[in-house]
Amino acid sequence: MSAILAPTHFNSYNAYLKQRFGKRAVKVSLDLGVFCPHRKNHPPGCIYCRPGVIMNDELSHKKSITEQIEVRLDKLARRYKTDVFLAYFQNETPTAGDIDWLLANYREAFDHPKVAGVIVSTRPDSVPEHLFELLAEKSKEKPVFIEFGLQSIHDQTLEKINRGHDFAVFKNALKKAQAANLPVGVHLILGLPGETPEMMMQTFAKMGDLGVDSIKIHHLQIYKNSFLEQEFKEDKVETFKTFDDYLPVLLDCLEVLPWEVKVQRLVADSPREYVIAPAWMENKNTIIQRVEQAFEARGTRQGFLSGRHS
Repeated sequence: MSAILAPTHFNSYNAYLKQRFGKRAVKVSLDLGVFCPHRKNHPPGCIYCRPGVIMNDELSHKKSITEQIEVRLDKLARRYKTDVFLAYFQNETPTAGDIDWLLANYREAFDHPKVAGVIVSTRPDSVPEHLFELLAEKSKEKPVFIEFGLQSIHDQTLEKINRGHDFAVFKNALKKAQAANLPVGVHLILGLPGETPEMMMQTFAKMGDLGVDSIKIHHLQIYKNSFLEQEFKEDKVETFKTFDDYLPVLLDCLEVLPWEVKVQRLVADSPREYVIAPAWMENKNTIIQRVEQAFEARGTRQGFLSGRHS
């Protein structure tokens, strides 16, 4: 299937970035080499997590931030036919550490002539005091975007997945980032243990109430060597077995998400070699087309049930 560059039934974050920067903007994933403090202090950490899934050996933290950027740029430029790059501090918890050391590493990205903006993706309970204010100052040089892992608004779910913080902690971190005028994206997982479709819809509706800038949607995946692997083998946890099982839940959730909240992704996108279940891994363009077609068949779109779908 051909690519859909500007979906019409959901508010595409990629389309927003293209409009903002004038052409396609590509994220350059970076690794500070910071070990997740939650996994260290509360093993095994989040039960769905498997260290090493996000970043590969090519981007080892043994390289400086500048070196990591240089390693990737030519390959990404050829693949995506663009010269607009966003430095993406993504691996582990890239706000855990001494604030001066963090800022020195971030500064390498800000100073790189081919980096158009900086994204910092982290846990809401692992942000040093005043970091957002300092990043807001840096945003005068280049745009800064914050991402928080949340997964669900329901405290019973957060406890079950050993998330290590409750919803109130997330709301406090969100409030601080928004006070610094930093756009915030939120990571959410559909299909977490014990969650009903109604609970998932409540999470999506709440994102609109809180005024988040964007969301990144994942479906629950079972990774090799994660805590959930044994749970899955003992039939204690289920996943969406097929994309057809997942699609109506995804649409229901998007229908209660106000249109102004941008959608960064629709499914998890992990390397196949790490994933035990579910077995389906659709092509991104195929997924976009299927979502568009399903919305068309319903006669709805993102925000249809929120009262805010202009």
